[in-house]
Amino acid sequence: MKTISNYKDFQTISNKELCIIIAKTKTCGVCHPLTNKLGMFMKEYPEIPAYQLYLENVAIFQGQHLVFTVPTILVFSGGKEILRESRFIDFSKIERLFDIYLAE
Repeated sequence: MKTISNYKDFQTISNKELCIIIAKTKTCGVCHPLTNKLGMFMKEYPEIPAYQLYLENVAIFQGQHLVFTVPTILVFSGGKEILRESRFIDFSKIERLFDIYLAE
């Protein structure tokens, strides 16, 4: 999973067809295992790029995308947020979205 290090990179990445980003902090105890779980989950969808973003490094992201808790997983398509899961992540919802999107 690649790391987004600045907001300009995020804007370039999120304007792609479809991508998933996990927003987290370096001190979050839940974020590290969830990132590993997301990495394993994304092996089923190798065509969809996955990224991590540390809010300490890209502070503007938190305000621009109203990330009030971590971890938060966001799915973007064409620069628009199409799914958000925070704290208690429902991977089946993400799976359904990906399956629908890839079936088109």
